[in-house]
Amino acid sequence: MSEIIIQVPKEIPVSSLKRKIDELVREEEIRWVLFEKCIEELSLSEKDLEELEIAREEVWKETKKKYGL
Repeated sequence: MSEIIIQVPKEIPVSSLKRKIDELVREEEIRWVLFEKCIEELSLSEKDLEELEIAREEVWKETKKKYGL
């Protein structure tokens, strides 16, 4: 597993921030597991996968914007 080091302002409680980050990591992990499962089940071509990844990134960008991530 990769590790990210971030700087957190003193006024932000680290425990609540860590909880939110852990939740985000779990959600992203589920997305990737489902994405990989879809690839296997649908036997998608390389071009299909590229188009699907573009669509996924667009949706994720909107979600991040919505929640201020």
